[in-house]
Amino acid sequence: MIYYDPWRSERFDVMMRYARTDLLSLDVQLGSTCNGRCPRCDSSCSGRNEPAALDINAASALAAKINQRRMSLGIADNNMGFCCGLGEPTFGANLTMLKSLITSTATHDFSWSIFNNGIYWDKDLDDFLRQGRLNVLVQYNSERPKVVAKMLGVNSALAAKHMENRWHLIELANELSRNGATSIGASIVPERDNYDEILGIVERCVEHNVFPLIGELENAGYSKNEYYEQHKITEEELATLRCAIERQFGVNYKTPFCPAAIGAIHINNRNMVTVDAFTGLSCGWFGMGDPQPIVIGDIRQMTYEQIVRAVLGYRAEHISEVRRIIKDYPEMIFGGCGGNARDLLAAYLALYD
Repeated sequence: MIYYDPWRSERFDVMMRYARTDLLSLDVQLGSTCNGRCPRCDSSCSGRNEPAALDINAASALAAKINQRRMSLGIADNNMGFCCGLGEPTFGANLTMLKSLITSTATHDFSWSIFNNGIYWDKDLDDFLRQGRLNVLVQYNSERPKVVAKMLGVNSALAAKHMENRWHLIELANELSRNGATSIGASIVPERDNYDEILGIVERCVEHNVFPLIGELENAGYSKNEYYEQHKITEEELATLRCAIERQFGVNYKTPFCPAAIGAIHINNRNMVTVDAFTGLSCGWFGMGDPQPIVIGDIRQMTYEQIVRAVLGYRAEHISEVRRIIKDYPEMIFGGCGGNARDLLAAYLALYD
């Protein structure tokens, strides 16, 4: 099974090697605007009013410093940036911001990864993909138009556009994949409405060199409480699905770790550097619930070195708390974005052993 290039194990290994001294990627949050209204949206984007106020010059300056640091360490891979966690990056002001971010950091050898709902795509984004400056995880939850419309919270016309754009990206994956890695993945969330389709969707992905990212339904955002209880899949059903995938494709399927969870500087849409309040991790989405970020600085007022010291200092102060709470995270069949929480935290703790 092909791997999603931003999440290749080699990238994670490099990140872990330097995680006690350096943060060598960026994890940037755009605004909350969205052209869909997914009833299971874990960040409830369309109900929020968060501007796309990222300072491109400040972000680009950080990218330049990371690139200098990477080269001084002799790391051969290019730099990675991630845009996920709030809003649709290809809609409204977010799209303008995304294109500026990709363009301004290209000279610093950055490639970016986004989660995309597939409703909108254009030639500029295609060009970024072909140039190796963009990677995309496109929502792929059903082949049935009515189910697509329901899960995106849109009308039939936008659902049809999503399916058209999704197929375009799937076809591109055949062209762009190389050396066992792809710049295109499918974001797949099994729930009551699509459980019977998941194995077929994974099969379609494998056939076209698309990485199938399967994540469990999160009890967060719009999906909390009643929706979650009505649509979640049981552990037994998830285990059956994973066994079927492993049997059919001959793989030991695990949701991969995202290097940004430990190795990135996370910047919210208001230029604040944040970490997960309980663990100090750069991204708080691993916990399968609403993240609890805490602000520790402003990229317009801090150097790269100051940001790294602040983040790593916060982690050192809270690592004993992580040791205490890791047992509270249950074993997961797939896990969520960033990987299985308990396994991710175990890898994190190993840095401090």
